[in-house]
Formats: sequence, C-alpha cells, structure tokens
Amino acid sequence: MIENKKIILLEQGHTNCLSTHIDYWEKNFVPTTKSNDVWDGMKSVYCDPVTESLLLYCKPQIEKALNTKLVSAYSFWRTYYKGQSLIRHVDRPSCQISVTLCIDMSEDNDPWDIFVDGYSFKLQRGEAVVYRGFSQEHWRKPLQYDWHRQIFLHYIEKEGSFYPEHKYDRRDKLYTKMEIVK
Repeated sequence: MIENKKIILLEQGHTNCLSTHIDYWEKNFVPTTKSNDVWDGMKSVYCDPVTESLLLYCKPQIEKALNTKLVSAYSFWRTYYKGQSLIRHVDRPSCQISVTLCIDMSEDNDPWDIFVDGYSFKLQRGEAVVYRGFSQEHWRKPLQYDWHRQIFLHYIEKEGSFYPEHKYDRRDKLYTKMEIVK
C-alpha cells in the first residue's frame, strides 16, 4: 500500500511563475463556473499545457517517493474562493495516484488543510500531498481567506490494474484536449 506522503515538489520561483500564468488565464479567459454543483464559483482548467508539463517534470520525484513506476494520466488547476469547500469524495480510475500541489494563496498565516482519510495536511507553496485519489476519501473544509490556487497531477501505476486503459486519461497523448471548465 502506498502511504500518504507530503513532499516538496517546486521552489518558490516556480510557484510564482505558475501563479502568474494562472492569474493571467483567470483574468482573460476563464469564467467563473456557473453550475448547481460543488464546483460552482471556482475557476478551473483541465490539461493546460503548462500543468501537463508538470506531470512529466514531477514524475521522477513522485516515483522515487513512492518507489513505484508511474504513467501520466492528466492535470488541472483550480482556484477556490472564500467560503468554498471540497466535498468528501474519491476520484475516478485515472486518479489512482493523486498529487495535490499548493501553488499560491492570499494568506500565509494558516494554509488550507486538505484531509485524506482523516489526516490533515497543511501545504505551503511548492508542497504537495501524494495519495490514492481513486480509493482514499479526501476533502477540504470551507476556505477562510480570499483565494487558494492549486494544481492536481494524476498518475496510474505502470504495473497497476488501470494501465493501459487510463493512460493519459484515455487520450491519445498528453497536451491535448485542454478544457476551460465553465
């Protein structure tokens, strides 16, 4: 069994660059989601080429931390706003191994907890928690400050039951099918 791990994936210069990228996209291209579900009021992009590159860049470090070979599935980024939460849930098979990576936040004093099977992880910029998104419940309580940005990286195990069906999230290759969530 893979144990939940908190690891440092990026340096502050990297997170600053990514936050600038996301901020620009939010201001110019990404509408606030308008739905009647848990994602209402957030801003998200599935398979942004910049975050797809992080799948490849971070993969060796995650493989080393878990001592297993991985295959990239997909990535996305999301900005949450004050009062929003994340319901307790598990993800689909393409999220066999999930990485929640903190990119930026409006307040430094008390980073927003992510809970995985009841364990709380407070992540600073550049830190990530690695867990089994497909089988471990994860959630967040309502955000207490103005906004929080994160990137999600998802993998499947090379020798696991979801390979090869969920390789690249059932796409032909990475860097395709970018989608602005509306």
